[in-house]
Amino acid sequence: MPRAARLEAAARIGLVIVGLSPFLVPFARRALSPEIGAALDAAFEIVCHRNPARTLALAGVLMPICSRCAGIFAGFVTGGLFPLPRWSVRACLFWGFVASVIMVADVITQDARLHPVSHPVRLLTGVLWGHVMALGVLAIVRERLAPATVKPSRATS
Repeated sequence: MPRAARLEAAARIGLVIVGLSPFLVPFARRALSPEIGAALDAAFEIVCHRNPARTLALAGVLMPICSRCAGIFAGFVTGGLFPLPRWSVRACLFWGFVASVIMVADVITQDARLHPVSHPVRLLTGVLWGHVMALGVLAIVRERLAPATVKPSRATS
């Protein structure tokens, strides 16, 4: 397997692992010791506001992140598993901006109480943003980290 393909595969696996991590914490908190569960949960304190009214529960345990952040992490998973469309870094920047505007519009309208907290909308805007960011990571790997094709030089005499 060429180096570029290995790098992209590693990036995809990393995106899936990172994306799944907050979904596993509630199960870890129930299955492992309370101390280990608390340590795993604490790792997400710097990532999210963790407002219980905006947080989903899995297996009867609150997730370590809110529903919008859960969508972002889920978007990393979808981007890692289904890396389509295959955009350039430039295209990812454009679509990342569009996804950010959509997400910020939802945040502003929700905080202005123009609509109630809607977990499906929060998840959807998060998945959209996270998926585009995952595509951007993969585009960077392809365009910036993978070795460029080097043409053999001709010897001049």
